[in-house]
Amino acid sequence: MSTAFVNVPLFHGMDEDGLRGLGEVFEAYDADENELLFSSGDIAQHVWLLIDGSVAVQEDGKTHIELEPISLIGELGAMTKLTRRVTAVTLEPSSFLRAAGPDLVDFFAKNSKVAIAFYQNLLGMAADKIRRDERRIDDMQRNIIHTQKSLKRLRNLILESPDTVVSQPAHDMLESLIAKNRRANYQVEPPMALPAEVKLPNGKRFAVLSMSRQYLTVPRLAAEPGDDNWRAVLSLGGAELPVSGEAHEAREGRSRIELDMLIEEYAETLESYLTQAQLLDIVL
Repeated sequence: MSTAFVNVPLFHGMDEDGLRGLGEVFEAYDADENELLFSSGDIAQHVWLLIDGSVAVQEDGKTHIELEPISLIGELGAMTKLTRRVTAVTLEPSSFLRAAGPDLVDFFAKNSKVAIAFYQNLLGMAADKIRRDERRIDDMQRNIIHTQKSLKRLRNLILESPDTVVSQPAHDMLESLIAKNRRANYQVEPPMALPAEVKLPNGKRFAVLSMSRQYLTVPRLAAEPGDDNWRAVLSLGGAELPVSGEAHEAREGRSRIELDMLIEEYAETLESYLTQAQLLDIVL
């Protein structure tokens, strides 16, 4: 079984004994065509190694990537118990080796030499992914800034031109797009080092899934869509501030809260938290 690991970057630097021991942690698994391996929103359980067949990685029902052998799937999530952000489904009968995250952790606790190589590789892969994401985000930000400036020029052109039957609808559409693209609407996911949660009037607490200066995204159980008088205490790493707003439906069992205006003191606290959370996204 260890021969399947040789060309996997995550297992580079391990000797034959280490690979053989690692192979004992993995089990063979055969999947049928269209079999669901995991869904978006699931807590990651397994590391999957595709050795035959193919797998589609999907988001919002659309296939973004098709994986072929030899491919490692879900390694970072399984080792850290992260929530899956995508769905993985087989495109044909496929064969895998898979290992549960806790079993791998136990194995590494007893085999420090193998563990050092594994975690060095895992850290390198994670850093590489983050840097690629940073480059893509930089490109997106530049495109958004360029688009925002163009939208504003077009809006001003409409305001300066004689009115026509399309002037008002076009102006309103542009104004809506400009407002949606403002930095105040950019969402930040609370990092593990800076957890955020809301405490409802009934005492129940729920994790904040993402947030911005104007919006909170929370589990559906924390806010019923259509509630225009939603209230809670927002806890931001020790600081607490009362918030209120209107709940709207969001995807995947979530609700999006459009926040009422905060007083200056609370707005500054929220801004400080968002800045700290964004700094943790930067690889220095």
